[in-house]
Amino acid sequence: MSTLTPATQVPWAVSSPFRMRPGLARLAAGGHAPAEPPALFVRDALASAYAEHKREALQAHRARCQIGQADPAVLQAIADACAAQTGVVLAPEADALAQGLQEDFVILHDEPDGEAGARTLRTRFLSVCFPSNWSPAEKRGLDFAAIHAPVADNALLQAGGKGIVDMAFRQAPMLRHVWLLTPSGDLPQHPETRRTRWEDALAAADAPGASGRLIDQVFYRVERQTTLPLPALQRGVFFIRVMVCPLAEALGVEPGRAAQLAEALASMSEAVVAYRGMGAVRERLCAELGAIGS
Repeated sequence: MSTLTPATQVPWAVSSPFRMRPGLARLAAGGHAPAEPPALFVRDALASAYAEHKREALQAHRARCQIGQADPAVLQAIADACAAQTGVVLAPEADALAQGLQEDFVILHDEPDGEAGARTLRTRFLSVCFPSNWSPAEKRGLDFAAIHAPVADNALLQAGGKGIVDMAFRQAPMLRHVWLLTPSGDLPQHPETRRTRWEDALAAADAPGASGRLIDQVFYRVERQTTLPLPALQRGVFFIRVMVCPLAEALGVEPGRAAQLAEALASMSEAVVAYRGMGAVRERLCAELGAIGS
């Protein structure tokens, strides 16, 4: 059962020069009328396929996918938000929401933070079946700064951390897109799970009878990240909607994308390239993208 999203429906989030930046925007209403609920969720024709893959992930690796204890009131708020926006009624239970939403979600608690009057939000429950090469278990109990500490070139993220947390989890629903290139089209990409690696993609590209293009072995992966502040409960919810399509198809949606992506890859620092594991492929990808764009 395919979980690849049609390329025309995957947000093109590439810009150059590439920078690790917050990139937050206030989340618009789900429809044309401002009074409609914010579009926290994206539900499409792949909903049943996502649900099946989440069921498989929970059955095989529950301890990796669901960590911590979720507040019943927060689960109810998530179910209510889903029903208000999508019309889909889900039980306010962790498993029902995990499988019924195409989004993964993280619940944060607004807690005292040492100094008198200081507060911070920490992750206390994670339901993440489709991580993008990170371990949900390692993020439990962390605040924004600690979560993003391993991220390469994170100065812009860390500098705006307190403002980001306050805006996105205490004031208003927000939207952010994060894009990745990956040699695997799988939704779940936990670091402990064997999947197609860059060396496999290189070998496949150069195999007899193949196109000879690494681009044809690469997938464009986007995380559509949204937030739901629940200040009355002193909680916030972070949703992650993963969408994946073949890179070659994403490039074909609009003219100029190949050149734009080549510029973004070329502008990445060595630290970011290493962090994303692309040291062995960036030069070749840039060359192939340049040939398309020329």
